[in-house]
Order: sequence, then structure tokens, then C-alpha cells
Amino acid sequence: MTDGVEVYYPLRVGFAWTYVSKDGSSYINSVTAVNPSYPNEFTMVNLLMNKNVLFRKEGNNYVTDSFEEGTINTLLKDDAKVGDTWEIKFKANGLDSILIITVKEVGSNRDVKGKQFENVMMIEAESKISMNGNIMPLNYFTQYYYAKGIGLIQTTTSMGDEQSLVNCEF
Repeated sequence: MTDGVEVYYPLRVGFAWTYVSKDGSSYINSVTAVNPSYPNEFTMVNLLMNKNVLFRKEGNNYVTDSFEEGTINTLLKDDAKVGDTWEIKFKANGLDSILIITVKEVGSNRDVKGKQFENVMMIEAESKISMNGNIMPLNYFTQYYYAKGIGLIQTTTSMGDEQSLVNCEF
């Protein structure tokens, strides 16, 4: 919750989300610090990657440098509507990478590991790379499911990978 309004990614120091992968491994994402000069800017850490990332709320947008340190991209929008699209651009393994984000669902319900979530937004990321000025699709898609008041509840991919929320601490 932010200012009493339900949002798709509540952010406060101490909030933590535990996920389990399809292979049974688990990891925790947690909010570890707030920027005292900018109270909507947080440091998050993913214990699997053991990496701090910037996560900031700008109006209705959540921006992050989680794809490439120092490169800020919009990850999620509280006011997104089905059909909205935007791009995330970053370098990965020396390649210019692009995720084409498309909002596929808003306000749906989703069962994750036997728990029912309401007010879910699903955004899908299509992975592409840019080589010599040509955009090349990789035919790889990732679906991110966010529940209002909870945050990310599940991630699935076109390759059958899956990470599901099993616990959150607010």
C-alpha cells in the first residue's frame, strides 16, 4: 500500500517476497533501504543474484535498473490498460537487448500454488536483440503476474520456467 491506495507493487523497507522455482529452489526479493532524499526510491536485493537494484515509484510507474545497472527502465504501470505497450532497453552479455512489454490482462484472478489472488495484471515481455541495427525476435516470452497490494505473484516463460510466490512479509 502506498498513501492508502492499493498499488501493484507495495514498497516499504522490510517488505520481502519468497519465491519457489519449478525446480524447487527458492529465493527472496526484499526492500532493504529507502533513499532519505527521495522517499519513493528504494534499494531491493534479490538473494539469488545477491545484487542490489534501484526501484523507484514515479507517479503511476515503477522504474528500475534491475536489467542493467545505471540504466533506468519502466517495469510496471499502476494505470496500465490491456493493450498498452512499452520497451525496456538494456545490454546483456554485450548485446543490445529489448523487451517489448504488452499488458495482456488487468483485473483478473489467478491461482498460485493453491492461493487465489484478485486484481491481477499480467504483462508479457517479448525478448529481442538488436544486431547491426536490425531488431531480431528471439521467440522467447515471459509473463509477469502482479496482484494489487501484493506485488509480483508469478513469472512464467514460453520455455516452461516458472517462479511462484509462496510467502510475503509486510
